[in-house]
Amino acid sequence: MSTVSKPAAVGPLPVSELDELLVTYPFGNSEYVTSEMHRCYKRRLASISERVPLARDVLEALDRADPYVLYRVMGDTAFRCAVQHLHVQIEDEIPYGMPPERCHEILKGSLQSLKGKVPGLIGSALSDRVGGEPFHGWVWREDCPETIFTEAFRSIVDDHYGLTLHTPSSDELTALAEAVRLLGEVLPNISRSVLSHTHLVAVFAPTGQWATTRSSSEFRISGTIFLSQRTLSNVWALAEHILHESLHQQLYDIRAGHSLLAPDFARADAPLVHSLWNMPDSTRGNYWDIHRTLAAFHVYVHLALFARAAREPAEGKQYTARYGPAQMVGPNTALARARYLGDQLRQQGWAELGPAGRQIVDWLHSVLEVVDADPIVQGSFVHLLLDRYWRESSMVRSLAAVQTVDTELLPQFSRLLQEELDCARSVLGTLGYDLTSFDEALGSFGSEESFERFASVRGLIAETLLRACPERYVLSSSHAADDRVRRMVEESSETLRKLLGR
Repeated sequence: MSTVSKPAAVGPLPVSELDELLVTYPFGNSEYVTSEMHRCYKRRLASISERVPLARDVLEALDRADPYVLYRVMGDTAFRCAVQHLHVQIEDEIPYGMPPERCHEILKGSLQSLKGKVPGLIGSALSDRVGGEPFHGWVWREDCPETIFTEAFRSIVDDHYGLTLHTPSSDELTALAEAVRLLGEVLPNISRSVLSHTHLVAVFAPTGQWATTRSSSEFRISGTIFLSQRTLSNVWALAEHILHESLHQQLYDIRAGHSLLAPDFARADAPLVHSLWNMPDSTRGNYWDIHRTLAAFHVYVHLALFARAAREPAEGKQYTARYGPAQMVGPNTALARARYLGDQLRQQGWAELGPAGRQIVDWLHSVLEVVDADPIVQGSFVHLLLDRYWRESSMVRSLAAVQTVDTELLPQFSRLLQEELDCARSVLGTLGYDLTSFDEALGSFGSEESFERFASVRGLIAETLLRACPERYVLSSSHAADDRVRRMVEESSETLRKLLGR
């Protein structure tokens, strides 16, 4: 498989050219990926057909089906789960997923839909879609008619997520359509390819443990993406999350039909990649397995294109005029995260990837070479840590604004801030950095304890440390200063996590 060749001319390729180029590569081509995924599910049906004669009937109907009906039935979450659950139950002889009786009901219903040329299973009970193109998926409604497929979907979501699904209002449906239209204008070829893997969009209520989650996808519920109701308030952020989760769906379909990962990639002692920009939690959720790392790498390369297009002088102004100011991950942030994840996959995860996984890493790395005209120094990490440091500060400011942080904790926040100041001044002094402007800015924040001062001073520390990097995000050639900043951020993050009870 070929990669993307870097042009002789200096500078990145235009986004419009990359948008056309990326879908010509097999793993960016929706028709190829979908056809291979179909082969996989047909093989599973064939392997269980001796024990489940109905599977043979479904397989024969799939082989005779109209292409669009085939696409919608095999893309349906209930159908995929029924096939996969039965396959595991029979091949491994263990209880797994839905009861066999429900899986049989879904296969029987699928056979009827195929014979009746009905394009969709869950979708046949739904009226709303995110757009008018044939590849645009349906939008879940809680008040949809009960069918064997919608009942199965509810049980699948309950088993895997336990979240509360929400019926979008007319304004929210409009927001979904606007976000999809925006994607189609900015990245017409990529968005068409990627969105074709999302057959259903479900909106969930931002409550309980899902209060801060913006979107979600799950390999075992492929074909469906989940978006928080909160995400629907800004068209740019919504478009970003739809693209993000649909890219996951594309990778899930690749995984179904290819050797994306080594057979034992999920073993207990498998390597984990530390996503430096994410805040720690009690579950160590900021340490990712290789599949999640590859999925994030895949996403950030594409988000870098989307973000760059939004900021290009001519096209960007047209988009913001129609859709408002862009509120999404910045192109430099997306590129920095993509570079880091790609490096980590090669350094830590190469043995955990299958042949297809390695080809995808090589492909995406070649894309980065033509997207990023001014790459950061390989191995740098200070910028990623300070990204987290700054976002933690913003979180504290936001929580304080709605009075969800106990003011009695202010002295502890202030002590933590002083420790960070002492460390930052020491690092800057070691580098010979002139602290005059730093001290002047620090004085402007006053000395009275407040959450606002905590956030503002942290922002000053982050900005100053970044400016002090003589190379792109490397503080010192020995990395001694970089390592001190790493320890400061990691220790501060852990203290902050405990103060906030997270």
